Amino acid sequence: MGQHIGVAISGGGHRATLWGLGTLLYLVDSGKHQEVAAVSSVSGGSITNGVVAQQVDLPRTDPEEFDAGVAPLVRHVAKTGLFFWGPATNAYVISLLAGLSVGVAVFVSGVVLLFLDGLSWPAGIALLVALAVLAVVARWFERRSDVVDRALASTHFSTDGRPTRMADLQRSVDHVICATELQSGQHLYLTPRFLYSYALGTGEPAAMNLSTAVQASACLPGAFSPRRLPTAPHRFSGGVRTASEVLLTDGGVYDNMADQWLIGLAGRLQRAPQLPVVAREVDEVVVVNASSPVAWSPMKRARLVLAGELATLLRVNSVMYQVTTARRRYALIREWEDAVRDQRGQRGALVHIAQSPYDVADRYSGSDAPVDRKERARAVVALLGDDEVARTRWRERADASRSVATVLRRLGRETTLDLLEHSYVLTMCNLHVLLGHPLMQLPNRERFARLLGPSIRKATTPTPN
Repeated sequence: MGQHIGVAISGGGHRATLWGLGTLLYLVDSGKHQEVAAVSSVSGGSITNGVVAQQVDLPRTDPEEFDAGVAPLVRHVAKTGLFFWGPATNAYVISLLAGLSVGVAVFVSGVVLLFLDGLSWPAGIALLVALAVLAVVARWFERRSDVVDRALASTHFSTDGRPTRMADLQRSVDHVICATELQSGQHLYLTPRFLYSYALGTGEPAAMNLSTAVQASACLPGAFSPRRLPTAPHRFSGGVRTASEVLLTDGGVYDNMADQWLIGLAGRLQRAPQLPVVAREVDEVVVVNASSPVAWSPMKRARLVLAGELATLLRVNSVMYQVTTARRRYALIREWEDAVRDQRGQRGALVHIAQSPYDVADRYSGSDAPVDRKERARAVVALLGDDEVARTRWRERADASRSVATVLRRLGRETTLDLLEHSYVLTMCNLHVLLGHPLMQLPNRERFARLLGPSIRKATTPTPN
C-alpha cells in the first residue's frame, strides 16, 4: 500500500447513507479502495460504515463482492425504510401513538367529569388513570433509541440470527464510528479494535453490538434519546477522567463532517501510542458531506405565542451550526491547498452534496491553476460535456440532492438512484482534479439500478479512460 486514504462520511438520515455509499462505490470501481486505511462516520453515514464493515474487508474486496454486500442496504433504503415509517419499528410507533391517544382521551374525560360533577370519584379515577397511562407512554417514548438499535440489528447488523458484535469484525481497515459523549463534550470513537476518547482514554469494544455503535452515532437529539452505557465492560485506561457510564448522542453534535479522527490522528497517537490503528498516518482525506446549507424558509410559526419562541430558537441553533460547519470546510480546503503547494502534510478533497461535478473542474480549468490540475480539470469538463444543457442538468441534480429530507424512512427508487449517481460522479470528478484519482467513463443508470434488482452480477463497472 503506497499511501493511506481516509474517508469521512457525514450528514443525516438515509440521505447520508446513500451519499457516502456513492463515494465508496467509486473508490472500489477505480481500485483506490485498496489504499483506504480508515473510514470514519457520524449520523446516517455510520449506517453505511457499519454495513461495509460487516459485509466486506474493504481494501481486499472487488466490485462484484462489494455490490453484493451493499445491495441489501440500497434496497432497504429505497423500498422499506427503518423508522417512522419502517416495518421494523412500526409496531412501536403505533403503540406509542395509541397509548398517547388513550391517555389524552381519558384525561379529557376526567376534566369533563370534574367540570360537570366536581371532585367526584369517577373524575378522580379518570384523571389518575390518565396520568398513569401518560407516564407509561412517556417511559415507553424514552425507549425509542433501544427500539431503533434492535431494528438496526435485525435489518443490517446480524450474523446467524444474532446481533453482530464489533469485536468480531477484524478488518484490514479501521471503521471508526463516532458518537458524542455529552459529559465530556467530545467524541467517543467506537471501532472493532478499540474505543477511545480524550477524557476516558483507551478501552475495549468488549461485547458491544455493531448496531449499538451505529445507533449511538446516529442518535439525532430530540428524535432519539441519548444512550447510557456502562464503562466497566470496556476497561478504559490512560484518560484524564473516570466515569461509571457514558452518555452518547449523535456524533454530528461534536463534528458533523466526521473528519476529526482523520485530521487529528497524529496528535492522538502522540497521546495514546498504544492505539492499534491500521495506519499511523493518513496521507489523503476524502470528506463526504451530505449536510446541506440552510435554504430560504419563511418562519410563519414565529408569530405564534410560545411556539414561535421555540421555532426561532431552533432556527438560531441551525444557523449557528451551519455557519461553523461551513467555516470548517473552508479551513480544511485552505489546509489541503497549502499541503499541495508545500508538498507536505495531508492532502484532501471535499465531496459536498450541494456541489455540481462542474464546480471544482471549472475552478481549476483557468490559466492561473497548476498545470497538472488544469489538465485534469479540462478532462473532467470534456467528459461531462462543455455545454449549458449538461451544466443545467447537474446543477438541478445538486439542488434536488440537497433537498432530500434527512429521514430514516424509505426514499423511493428514483431518489435513491439520483443520490448514488450524483455522489459517484461528483467523487470521481473532484478526486480526479484534486488528487489525481482515476477518471473513468460516466456510469450509466444501470450501474446503480442493478443494486435494486434481483441480480447484481451481470452488469459491468466503468473502466478508466
